[in-house]
Amino acid sequence: MTEWALHCFKAYDIRGIAYSELDSSFANRLGQALATFLDCSALAVGRDIRESSPELHDAFVQGLNTSGVDVHDLGICTTGALYHATSVLEVDGGVMITASHNPPEYNGFKMCRGTAAMAGEEIQNLRKTFESGEFQTAGVLGEHILLNDFTNHHLEAIIDAAGKISRPVHVVIDAANAVPGPFLTELKQQIDAKGMNIYCDWDNSFPNHPPDPTRPKNMVDLAKAVVESGAEFGVGVDGDGDRIGVVDEKGRFIHPDRLLAVFAADILSQIPDDVSEEARTVIHDVKCSMALEHTIRQNGGIPHMMRTGHSFLKQALREMPKCPLAGEMSGHFFFHDRWNGFDDSLYGFARLVELVSRRLPNGEPFSSLFSEIPDFPSTGEAKVPLKGERETIMSAVKDAFSDFDVNHADGVRVRYDGHLGIEAGWFLCRPSNTEPILVMRAEADSQKGLDAIQNDVENRIGNIIDLSKFHNA
Repeated sequence: MTEWALHCFKAYDIRGIAYSELDSSFANRLGQALATFLDCSALAVGRDIRESSPELHDAFVQGLNTSGVDVHDLGICTTGALYHATSVLEVDGGVMITASHNPPEYNGFKMCRGTAAMAGEEIQNLRKTFESGEFQTAGVLGEHILLNDFTNHHLEAIIDAAGKISRPVHVVIDAANAVPGPFLTELKQQIDAKGMNIYCDWDNSFPNHPPDPTRPKNMVDLAKAVVESGAEFGVGVDGDGDRIGVVDEKGRFIHPDRLLAVFAADILSQIPDDVSEEARTVIHDVKCSMALEHTIRQNGGIPHMMRTGHSFLKQALREMPKCPLAGEMSGHFFFHDRWNGFDDSLYGFARLVELVSRRLPNGEPFSSLFSEIPDFPSTGEAKVPLKGERETIMSAVKDAFSDFDVNHADGVRVRYDGHLGIEAGWFLCRPSNTEPILVMRAEADSQKGLDAIQNDVENRIGNIIDLSKFHNA
């Protein structure tokens, strides 16, 4: 009996080591299981450039076809393009074969039912179907439909929705040799932006740096290119093309929640005063700065905090169809004003370039966009090793802060407002859904306040968790 790598069914996707945990047999069986679970007749399928992707792709498509499902094959594309396909093609959902920013030896499957990303319990229910082996049979094989030109249609839709730039914008792009590179280069040319392109050729060994633009260490080469070329700013994208990160004209890393604040202020400034509360709401995850909440309120909006996870934020947008924007600390941006509310690095890039051309008409410094956004002292996003049972540790953390105002939407987010002499501040501890770690972050309205929070956290939970990475983040 085959031992399947069932632990690869994660919270947001299926992900594991290619050829050993995820091989062609697994992919073929997954195709049959997904066809059965979704009871679908047509799916869009795309893949990234990893060495293992063609083999997994072929076996997965065969599994779908065997089950009578027509496959609209997008070939190599970004995850953003796959999400777009679920919106515009006659399909019941879509699957992207990718491991995003993970090292080259990994691969995985991101799945959508309709336009909604599958996550959480739904993926675990798919796992049960996969494990059972009881799959639907079809009298007729499904078709394999090659859509070689779809990525061009995707770029056209992006340009139409983002709008034309009002002046030439000088921007450097860094695609980390991952999937988005050639598409981002083409998009940049089509919108008449100028500037250097670095690491935009495909190389699935990622020789220069990992494709994760939310980590400052991965943005060093981009920062140097911006400064040396005199560009206005720089944009990096992640491995599969659903996140972006930026540096300013001096090469300084900008945290994604501050970029979200700029997008929020810009969108809210264009909304009439008499719209509903829903139409003025901006959704963000629990890791974002209180500076974002401040900026949203200052511009007439309503901040709505919720749990981390791109699938959860997109579900919230479906439940609030008039909400114009959502975003995460991790660099996922969900434009819902004139786009379909899914995370797409190419669209995010086009919207940012258009915003810069309009808001900075005379080439004012990119950093000036952030001048009215408070810059509170904060720790970085600390990845603290989780040692022990997840539920036991998190229960202990909750108990340790039982005397505080705590938001339990995603882990424990503690408000320090009015405590320890701190006017405004918070601490977050949440368990990662993808790694055996605790994600921690703290912020206060002063460095003295931040120090007080870190000391208090140490006093309360330092006996059960090694907080050295939190203190040094």
